[in-house]
Amino acid sequence: MINMDYSDDVYKPSDDTYLILDNAECGKSVLEMGSGSGLIAITLARQGHSVIAADISPEAINLIKHNAVINNVDMEIVRSDLFENIHGKYDTIIFNPPYLPVEGESPQWAGGKDGFAVTGKFLATAHEYLNPGGNIFLILSDLTDIESFIEKNRKYEFIKLKSMSFDFEAILLYELKVRK
Repeated sequence: MINMDYSDDVYKPSDDTYLILDNAECGKSVLEMGSGSGLIAITLARQGHSVIAADISPEAINLIKHNAVINNVDMEIVRSDLFENIHGKYDTIIFNPPYLPVEGESPQWAGGKDGFAVTGKFLATAHEYLNPGGNIFLILSDLTDIESFIEKNRKYEFIKLKSMSFDFEAILLYELKVRK
């Protein structure tokens, strides 16, 4: 069993977190971008994956370190604004980005006017950090124009794996592969 502590300053695991955990099939080496409390990274490390947890927030980094210690998990934890401090290539990259189309709200969920401010920057270089045949798992919201976003990011093949519907939106888990 995984023991986790949480903070009001760091995104708490929610339905989107569990959508990833329940459906992502990861390779041996995994980078979790925007790791938050570290639940996904810690779970994968306990399953035997080689994991790097990255987040821009100093509060998140401290929480991930704490949660890794209480779970006796050894993994690398890096403070990074997207790929700024990331090196190497990975079999799998996981990102549960701020995806709601709002501005000026919490950076934990506000994805800018179109919902893709952070996700677009992420995909601009994510392919450079993938091993050949690697995959990316990404959450998107149907409150955004997903079709236009996919069209703008043609270097990736988007495979919809699963979705969850709520009263106000549906969240979708995509697996992305680099087009040859």
